[in-house]
Amino acid sequence: MVVKRHMALGIIKEQRMIRTIFYSLLQSAELIVDNKQLSDVFVSNVEKFVRERSIIDDGTKEMKEVAFELLTAFGWKSININYDDKLGTGKIIIGKNRYMIKEVTDKKGTLLFLQAIFQGIGYHLFNAPTAASVKLSFSTGSQYEITLQRLREASSDKMLGSIATSKKAGDTSNHESLTIGNMFEPIFQKSLPDVFLLETAWKVITESYVANFSIDGDESLKEALKNESMVNLSRFITKIIEDETEEEILNLSELIGEFIVKILITKTNEPLIGLLQSTLQDCHADSYLIYYECRKFCAEKQLPNRCAFIRGMWVGILSEIFGIQIKIKELFHAGKRDRYCMVELTPEKNTS
Repeated sequence: MVVKRHMALGIIKEQRMIRTIFYSLLQSAELIVDNKQLSDVFVSNVEKFVRERSIIDDGTKEMKEVAFELLTAFGWKSININYDDKLGTGKIIIGKNRYMIKEVTDKKGTLLFLQAIFQGIGYHLFNAPTAASVKLSFSTGSQYEITLQRLREASSDKMLGSIATSKKAGDTSNHESLTIGNMFEPIFQKSLPDVFLLETAWKVITESYVANFSIDGDESLKEALKNESMVNLSRFITKIIEDETEEEILNLSELIGEFIVKILITKTNEPLIGLLQSTLQDCHADSYLIYYECRKFCAEKQLPNRCAFIRGMWVGILSEIFGIQIKIKELFHAGKRDRYCMVELTPEKNTS
């Protein structure tokens, strides 16, 4: 009886803790939901917690079952999870939550909170960053419908030729982590075709390589000039920035970013500012936050300078689009447990 009593007290304490956490997060979300920058930070932090601390995949259960158990522990009822890993889409329907009072059901902060939670869960369902959209759904007999969409990953870029035909064992393993998606998606929407981005980046970066290394460059890279692919693009980036200081890398990559914009303008009739991620479209904002999966850029720390190159390229792209110099500041750097980095971009006009 004593053991059962202790177990009951443990469950009660756990439920109280969850209720308190939910209340705090819902209140915080409601306060900042109309501020895009703060909302992005909130979603990033909650998503990260769910992704890295709440879900434990020991390989004994299907991820759908693990997600169901987590949602049950978080207090939801009438849970229905459906997703297609091949298509990268899914829908989750949930009923009432015993930790959420009726008054917060339709608040914007609650929808933001749910978006963050389900993006964290979606990461495990699709094994990739996932976007979640949440809507009320009383008509279906449930409270919310959550639509999941896997963000771009390596498979789409492989269709563009991301594997070099002349690949040798060990030669390109560190370069395969870079894709058009993770290189440009932090700043551009998916509506800008991958093929435009690949063609443009290839033209600017290979011309920079040829201008500096064509005379004494190695034969394998000369041959790679004939094969437009993401693997080879990464090889050229690595060659261009090798032995350079971080300051020199940033200066060079900013210039490359500016030239990328000049070419993209000729490939689309739409203003490029309208093709940026929505959080970057306000050219009068004081600053912008971008978070991204750094390990794909630095190839698990094997190519650390490649990360600096891509960050500098973003600065050049945005500076050219906005017509004003952008400064970059690293806020978070991925460590052993952190999957994402975060940088702050600030227009020079707002610095003192």
